[in-house]
Amino acid sequence: LYEPLKGHCDPASVTNAYAKAARNLGATIYRHTPVLETLPTSDGGWRVVTPEGDITCEVLVNAAGLWAREVAAMAGITLPLLPVEHHYLVTESIPEIEALDRRLVTVADKESGCYMRQEGQGLLLGAYEKPCTHWAQSGTPLDFDHELLPDDLGRMEDNFARMTEVVPALGEVGVKRVINGPMIFSPDLGPLIGPHPALKNYFCANGVMTAFNQGGGIGKVLAEWIIEGEPSLDVFFWDVARFGDWAGKRYTAERTAYFYEHRTSTIYPGEEFEAGRPVRTTPIYDDLKASGAVFAAAFGLEIPQWFAPQGEEAVDRPSFQRPNWHGPVGGECRNVREAAGLFEVSGFGKILVRGTGAADWLDLILANRVPRKIGRTVLSPMLSAKGRLIGDFSVTCLDHERYLLLGSGVRQLFHLRHFANHIPAAGVEIENLTNHLNGLMVAGPAARDILASISDADLSNAAFPFLSAKVMEVGLVPGVVAARVSFTGELGWELYCRADYQRSLYRAIMEAGAKHGLKLAGGRAMMSLRLEKAFPAWGLELNPDYGPFEPGLDRFVKLDKADFQGRAAALSQKQQGPASRLSLLKIDDEGLSADPVGGEAIFRDGEVVGYVTSGGYGHTIGASLALSYIKTEALSEDVEYHVEVLGERRPAIFCPKPLYDPSGALLRS
Repeated sequence: LYEPLKGHCDPASVTNAYAKAARNLGATIYRHTPVLETLPTSDGGWRVVTPEGDITCEVLVNAAGLWAREVAAMAGITLPLLPVEHHYLVTESIPEIEALDRRLVTVADKESGCYMRQEGQGLLLGAYEKPCTHWAQSGTPLDFDHELLPDDLGRMEDNFARMTEVVPALGEVGVKRVINGPMIFSPDLGPLIGPHPALKNYFCANGVMTAFNQGGGIGKVLAEWIIEGEPSLDVFFWDVARFGDWAGKRYTAERTAYFYEHRTSTIYPGEEFEAGRPVRTTPIYDDLKASGAVFAAAFGLEIPQWFAPQGEEAVDRPSFQRPNWHGPVGGECRNVREAAGLFEVSGFGKILVRGTGAADWLDLILANRVPRKIGRTVLSPMLSAKGRLIGDFSVTCLDHERYLLLGSGVRQLFHLRHFANHIPAAGVEIENLTNHLNGLMVAGPAARDILASISDADLSNAAFPFLSAKVMEVGLVPGVVAARVSFTGELGWELYCRADYQRSLYRAIMEAGAKHGLKLAGGRAMMSLRLEKAFPAWGLELNPDYGPFEPGLDRFVKLDKADFQGRAAALSQKQQGPASRLSLLKIDDEGLSADPVGGEAIFRDGEVVGYVTSGGYGHTIGASLALSYIKTEALSEDVEYHVEVLGERRPAIFCPKPLYDPSGALLRS
């Protein structure tokens, strides 16, 4: 990626320019003024205590850099952050550079873990050393003034040796100075930004590795968030709400060390990382592991992705080609379509909304009509005030004052934060049941027969139709919430019970399902099955970069009901029409041993008209598939598209309907 000006500016001048601009707009900058306390006020604001007097404010932003942990502790919260030592060195003048009539570009070398740019007539060379060395694990010293840490160039030796092969001149020149300083990281090395879920009007801007690079963008996003109530982009990948209290000190240390040491390593599609795992497991974790499960972590919880057949090693071997799990996942998919599969679905978010005002409040916060009949379930988007898609739930009426919302487990704190900002003063209570209820899903043609053999409930289509729910006994387990929904497109039920009952429920289903061909299936099979149905997934097709109409959620947005959050914006979007539409593409994969995974460009007549949001192989229909956003004016059934897969543009056709059971008859059977 050729960026001739990257890395060439004066940090001190830019920082002072920011400060001048801030003052011109009314900001006051206090230097040499330590913060002693941060105290919430009765009106929802904050009081900042300093030796020079108190400062009151509506909104507090923690942008304390290396002291983010200490400032967070003043407000009673803990941030998953840890500083590491980082080396770079500056060489003496290099004759080859002196002879140039231009400046060198910034260079990053993935194999050595190094980066370099021109510094004077020499080079600045930095390295992500192995092993990673953490610094100030118990807290950043208050008197630390960005002085340098003792050099430990031995940690750079392997990196430097590799770079002298890439740039031989480095081996012929002396070192002018060595810099070893701390940088503070979150477990995935991404910043922690946005409103903290546990505090009102408390924003984070922490763990910013390259603050000079990212600071302007983070400032813009936070300003939008504070002033307008939401950022203009989906920035969940940096949202402080992506980590829960499970991200403790040991987890943070192991993850920061791994990602620091592998900062420049190639990341493959579907790759998971073992560092800092497992943290959270379900009661049947050991049973699933003994059955060949290979896991991924979602919000710290271990969820099975696929099951290795007997005799095969239960380990991911990710690749840009079809990986080692391609065949086993295909077997799981076919078994779900032909018999039945059992999925672990404890990772879904489970939020209980209760109270005399629960139904009316949900009608204001959600875009669909909330069911008032006990046992009914609806699917409903949740919109921001600007009509952006910020949630997608199945909503079940348990009784007239209790509603169970099932949604993204990864975004549970994101959603709870939004609910807390809009909850009325009385009549509504919200409880996060995600860690208290565990889930299993039975899906496939034999699902009804399996569950009927271990439950007295009437599971007939007349008594238990699609999008309905019952509380019933299954096996020895009482109080199971059974919801007739299925992300696979097959007849199925999601079953939720107290965590201490999950193992009993699991064994009852496995025993009953043995004679019906029931087999375990994982998350990768579910994602393949839903592609054949063109079901959008949260975080891929569904996210705040879009409203409800681009992904085709029109039927779940009731613009004719009483006012709800985002309704005015949604009406405007409806009138304007979506600029792009979610579309299913079937790709010509003859002779190709790879599938799209997301992010690939889509071409029509040589012009880029969209991109892939998620892709993979449809094992039932035997084709490579891609869910994609394509510009509305470029969407047509009678043209040929091309999808770029591993650099090769492959022909693709637009599929106006799902390729498997397009009418949805099986789902409702």
